Amino acid sequence: MLENSLWLRYNPTKTIREVLARLYECSAVEIGDDERSLYASLKRHLTKKEFRMVMMCEAGLSPQEIGEEVGLSGEELTKAQYKAYRKIRQDKIRLEVRASKAKEEAEPDIEAE
Repeated sequence: MLENSLWLRYNPTKTIREVLARLYECSAVEIGDDERSLYASLKRHLTKKEFRMVMMCEAGLSPQEIGEEVGLSGEELTKAQYKAYRKIRQDKIRLEVRASKAKEEAEPDIEAE
């Protein structure tokens, strides 16, 4: 798991898998089980500031708290959040997240043979 990650600092009760399932409007079963690979995928495709904004927003923090943490306010913060969520919804991240699920299912088949 992600014991010392920023994700757990802001979201101790939610998993990345649950959040992505909600954003992609699909069931959590369709998304990979490995939290580390999901975390790495998001971290790879988002800037540090975008990643932090998404984590804090999903935790339900107020725009003022998020703005103080990332150094943006008002319209700048709104635009940056929109851009971050738009990046998450892009096909390359969506396919990577779902491909991790397909890879997990393929590995047991290989081991069984």
